[in-house]
Amino acid sequence: KMPADGVQSRRRSLCGVAIRQNRTKNACEKGTITLYNKDQEFSPNTDASASSPKAPVQLTKDEMRQKIRASLAARNAADESGQDAPTPACTAAGASASASNRAHMDKMRQLRDTMASQHAENPTAAPRRIESSTNRTRQPQPQNPPGYTPMRTSHYDRGSAAPSRNFAKFSIILSVILVLVLALFYFGGLLLYRGKYLPNTYVNSVNISGMTEEEAENAIIDTAQEMGVTFVTSNGEEIVFKGSSFGCKFTIPENAMDAVNAESHAAWFVKLFSTSQYDITLDQTYSEDDLVSLIAAYDWGNIPPTDASIQEDENGTFYIEPEDNGNMVDTEILSDYTLEQLRSGSNTIYMAMNGCYMEASVTAESLEETLDLYTKYGSVEITYDMTNREEMFDPVGTVVLGHETYLDWITFEGDTLVLDKEEAAAWVEEYIVEPYDTFCSDGYTRTFQSTMDGVVQLTLTETSTYGWQTDVDATVDMLEQYLQDGESVTVESEYVQAGFRPQTSSGVTFDERTYIEVDICNQHLWFYVDGELYLDSDVVTGLASDPERATKTGVFKIRDKIKDAVLGTYEVQGYETSVSYWMPIDHTGVGLHDLSRSAYGGDIYLTNGSHGCINLPLDVAEKIFEKTVIGMPVIIID
Repeated sequence: KMPADGVQSRRRSLCGVAIRQNRTKNACEKGTITLYNKDQEFSPNTDASASSPKAPVQLTKDEMRQKIRASLAARNAADESGQDAPTPACTAAGASASASNRAHMDKMRQLRDTMASQHAENPTAAPRRIESSTNRTRQPQPQNPPGYTPMRTSHYDRGSAAPSRNFAKFSIILSVILVLVLALFYFGGLLLYRGKYLPNTYVNSVNISGMTEEEAENAIIDTAQEMGVTFVTSNGEEIVFKGSSFGCKFTIPENAMDAVNAESHAAWFVKLFSTSQYDITLDQTYSEDDLVSLIAAYDWGNIPPTDASIQEDENGTFYIEPEDNGNMVDTEILSDYTLEQLRSGSNTIYMAMNGCYMEASVTAESLEETLDLYTKYGSVEITYDMTNREEMFDPVGTVVLGHETYLDWITFEGDTLVLDKEEAAAWVEEYIVEPYDTFCSDGYTRTFQSTMDGVVQLTLTETSTYGWQTDVDATVDMLEQYLQDGESVTVESEYVQAGFRPQTSSGVTFDERTYIEVDICNQHLWFYVDGELYLDSDVVTGLASDPERATKTGVFKIRDKIKDAVLGTYEVQGYETSVSYWMPIDHTGVGLHDLSRSAYGGDIYLTNGSHGCINLPLDVAEKIFEKTVIGMPVIIID
């Protein structure tokens, strides 16, 4: 160890060496350097040539460079061998100093090795401070707390500013590159879409991105031509009629693409992230007749609509069966709607709109109130029976009026049922009068199987009396009463005039084909009872040569039965005739009666006929009188 004053002296010595080295370096940089002997004194203010006993050695610049290179090479070699390199200076000037420094450095290296070995034996010991050999006094060292671990200093601590400066440079370079790439991308896009439509551009759902105006127009027209007319069904299915199938051609109107062309190319990159959709109306020509024919011929569907209805389950409970609209299309409505849409520029036809589909006329919602009536009156049925008639002359059958019909005619005033009599009367006319009435003001023709002449047609005439005529108003009044009673019944309609019934009020019954037939041409009468011939006889009818007295043909009935009657008066008819059995058949005085004649049948009626009546032998008249009943049909044919 060195004393304190020795340390200071050593420091001054080292500083002097450093100063001399710096001066030497400066001199070398200037190209010249002066070397002195070790014992020679040098004063900066004294001329060296005057004071020095020996002149200084002058070196050239090249010589000095060689000296410096040699010195640096020597120092590097010393560093590689673990020794301190000599101070960079000229070899001649620093030879003695280098030897002194080398000895000092060897001593310092020994001290460091000693301290390193001690630290290896005791790692927890505090590091010892290496002092100059001239300092003999040990300075007190601070004590570290238990568990203290000394922090190693990174080799970057001495130059922490260097990485920051490197990162800043890297950021600047990266930013410049990024700006250049973006600029290249932007101007490349401008060049790419020059004279073309920008990305994500659609016209009438056609993608025209990157197309020229001519290419875009061709694409739009070709697509429209291919699509023609698109029908969208109620379930979303698309049915396409190509334009070529009905002579359709498209053109783009002038200025129609102005909005598309007005898009700014300067902001083309924005369109990479957004879509523009334009709809333009095309001018088109087509054959409406051809299109209507296509619509009419196409199979749109085959399920017709079904109305909602009230049904009755097995327990007698009424419920509403919902309507079903099916899938059939009213082609006339669809054709009109399609042409209307095409004229307005729309080629997509939504068929569910504008009533193109057929729909049920009765919906479940409309039957809700009716269901309440069904629940109360739905079990009531009115049966009209027209079977108790002479079937040979009259149509027979039954008609049932059920709740599905009459519930539409009834309303309520409080708890009182009110019948719509006009609706009811129309039903009676349609279902009873027309098919079953045989006595009608406008005439009625029957088909009759005659005994001798076969099938003949019998027309209702002004004097005909036989047939059925319904009293419509009376029938409707009774119908209202039946409904108010709320009970099912089987009845006949009310009649203005009734025909013949096989069972009469007199108790005489007939099963079928009970009637009297008079044949004018053959001057003969047949009386059938239950389809069997009861009797037949020759007769004399009205005078054929006198229209006023000739017997009228038609269907008549026995209106009355009178014994011992006087027919005619001298005041009116110009005669009076007493008969035993009188059976009138019309309201003009024509009937069946006995009349004493010498002969019957043949051609008597041509010259000596009656005044219109049918003259019978007395015994025949008596039998007919006893067997007939009022209302029995009397058929008179030519």
